[in-house]
Amino acid sequence: MEEHLSCHPFAGSKTGEYFVSDDGKVKVPAIMFNPEMLKGIRADLETYKWKSPDFLLATYPKNGTHFMWEVMTMLLNGSADNVTQPKEVVMIDLSPVEKSEEIIPSPRVLNTHYRIDVLPAEFRKGKTVVVVRNPKDACVSMYYHEKKLTSKMGPAFAAQANMSFDDFIQEYMYSKDMPHGSYFDYTEYMWSLRDEPHVLLVFYEDLKLKPAEVIQKVNDFMGTNRSPELVQQIAEVTDIKKMRKAKEEAKPSEAMMEMGKELQIQEIDTKGMKGLLTHMYRKGEIGDWKNHFTVAQNEAFDAVLAAWKGGKDIPFIY
Repeated sequence: MEEHLSCHPFAGSKTGEYFVSDDGKVKVPAIMFNPEMLKGIRADLETYKWKSPDFLLATYPKNGTHFMWEVMTMLLNGSADNVTQPKEVVMIDLSPVEKSEEIIPSPRVLNTHYRIDVLPAEFRKGKTVVVVRNPKDACVSMYYHEKKLTSKMGPAFAAQANMSFDDFIQEYMYSKDMPHGSYFDYTEYMWSLRDEPHVLLVFYEDLKLKPAEVIQKVNDFMGTNRSPELVQQIAEVTDIKKMRKAKEEAKPSEAMMEMGKELQIQEIDTKGMKGLLTHMYRKGEIGDWKNHFTVAQNEAFDAVLAAWKGGKDIPFIY
């Protein structure tokens, strides 16, 4: 598979910051909004002791992280009430875990976009839910996410904010240099864990098409023992339009506003933060890639998929 360096502001070739597996064979570019922030996150990850009641949610960006985090948190809470705290508060990529404990205490659902073999061993102890989404829809969703986020981050991020979809799709297909690494490497590795007893792998598309069935599997895996009635209620309230509306109506927490400042988001006020949070819930549709890919782009993407030996057995739904 062809590879090129990324022009992303957080590309590993630019920052020199990586998360590395124990054997040194896997090196994934870190997400780095500023060096001091990353330094604190790394130090916290290395000393953190896993709390047994907690769960880990691991997904590549735009593979259904928010959707599943809300589901898992509702199951933990034993309630279909909308979750007012955003998942970013307990995202170990962005916030020191010990600090987040003060805001959302254990038991809770920590989440990450890193593949778990580059995280400290403590984060491989607990039950982990993995969500996988078809790469074409994930690519489109990531494009809009990147444009929206970087447009709020000042001139240094202008190139990423103004990138064309054609340029972005080239990076997505061929670069391992993007933050969190390649979708294909990530998904191939996480797919290899699907039969591990402490891992539950689900497809985003199944969560959309048959939510109650998938949520029941998550309920069984987590051992939360919620009733079929509550599972059905959670399936209904985690519709993407309802989740977006709930975030629009909720006041961003002080913790989220503080995180926005640390991430160097411009114009951080209540309205601006709400806009940033609600953009996480864009369409969530299956097959939206058909509205964006040209014939040539689709042919190029299909060629990458055909050459991807580790993905041949993954039953993607397009």
